[in-house]
Amino acid sequence: MRSTLVFAVVALLAGPPAWAAPGDVVWSRDIGYGGRSSPAVVADRVYIGSGDGVVYCLGAATGDVVWSYQTGDWLQSSPAVHGGYVYIGSGDDKVYCLNASTGAPVWSYQTGGDVFSSPALDGGYLYVGSNDATLYCLSAATGGLVWSYLTGFEVHCAPAVDGGRVYFGSGDGNTYCFDAATGGLIWSYYTGGVFASPAVEAAYVYLASWDNKVYCLTTATGALVWSYQTRGTLPSSPALDGDYLYVGGRDESMYCLNAATGAVVWEYYIGGMGEIDSSPAVSGDYVYVGCNNADFYCFNAATGAVVWSHTVADSVESSPASSSGYVYVMDNSGRVYCLEAAAGDAGEWPMFSHDLRRTGSTGTAPAWLDRIELGHGWNMIGAPLHMYDGPRELANCIVDADGEAYSWAEAVAAGLVQQELYYYVAGAGYRVLAASGGDDDSLRGGMGYWLLTYGPDLALMVAP
Repeated sequence: MRSTLVFAVVALLAGPPAWAAPGDVVWSRDIGYGGRSSPAVVADRVYIGSGDGVVYCLGAATGDVVWSYQTGDWLQSSPAVHGGYVYIGSGDDKVYCLNASTGAPVWSYQTGGDVFSSPALDGGYLYVGSNDATLYCLSAATGGLVWSYLTGFEVHCAPAVDGGRVYFGSGDGNTYCFDAATGGLIWSYYTGGVFASPAVEAAYVYLASWDNKVYCLTTATGALVWSYQTRGTLPSSPALDGDYLYVGGRDESMYCLNAATGAVVWEYYIGGMGEIDSSPAVSGDYVYVGCNNADFYCFNAATGAVVWSHTVADSVESSPASSSGYVYVMDNSGRVYCLEAAAGDAGEWPMFSHDLRRTGSTGTAPAWLDRIELGHGWNMIGAPLHMYDGPRELANCIVDADGEAYSWAEAVAAGLVQQELYYYVAGAGYRVLAASGGDDDSLRGGMGYWLLTYGPDLALMVAP
């Protein structure tokens, strides 16, 4: 008898309003003050920080405020949301961890300067920069300091974590590569100052620099592969999708470059004070980005043709998120928008720089699965190079044929689950649960993962 696993991917919204067309506003919500904080969409919630220091949780379908939490100063950091927790930096020199369901504070960590950097999360560790010129590695569970590194200037950009290494730029002109576990410096490369988060995948890391250039370096040594000269500074973080790199600049242009060679594939000149501080989101066949002239664009990713554009109330420095057929972004007046995405876009960029590790690359997350049927015994995707780590267990995630809900540990104790580990589909990609210790963590790109079999008539449900 075959054992069947059902991956329940919950629809975030019931569907677009009958009147909505691509680019139409589905809802908007005034949260008082805008800024560079970018939305993170997880399940049916949108998390974002405001310029007056308040972290908001909004309903993704309606924009209604679910909860809010006041920090001590303005927020430019974009939230990272994982495992029931929201991580964000504040202008009051602190990094916060909040309960994602209630907004209640869990812990905070005091740095020596404003924290404009957006945290990156990987393997139970939080990586974040501060205007005290330091990069910090903190325990995601407790906020305890693991290691720190002092650079020569403020660290505004979000770190990117990939393959056991941390990449980030500093205002001192250097881009750094560190060992993620120890904080040991592996290499550094000098440009004119990097304030935007890098994009990294496999052998290459891509930088948008204040010296008007886009750089491609090797991840192994930091050696220069190519550079491309634009006509203005580049505060926008690059987005990587397969063979193409997308980046906007203060020369009022949006660029698509060949990721291997740096050659221009297409360039769209916006003009009209259309400087780009917003970082692009790549989702399906489309690229979304906001401009300082209050225009928000959807481009055809292959050709650079404008699919649609929408003028919002103020300039857009926030970077968009795309999820389940909708695009979310905030303008500088403090209004958060939910717009109908381009036709056929299911939503593949749910938070700033794409994923929790801030890689800026669509290639690091697996495709979502609606249903998998597995036989008894082990079923493997890739090689088991990484198992699990993290502090928390999700409750009542297994449901039997009678509708009885069990936690993972209860299901193991009752003999309902034959094996110890299983990965399930959730809004940010795959996650893992473990019977021993009850751990959970995000999928790491480039690693191998096991798929295991349950007993008959058990369904693995996405946790609320």
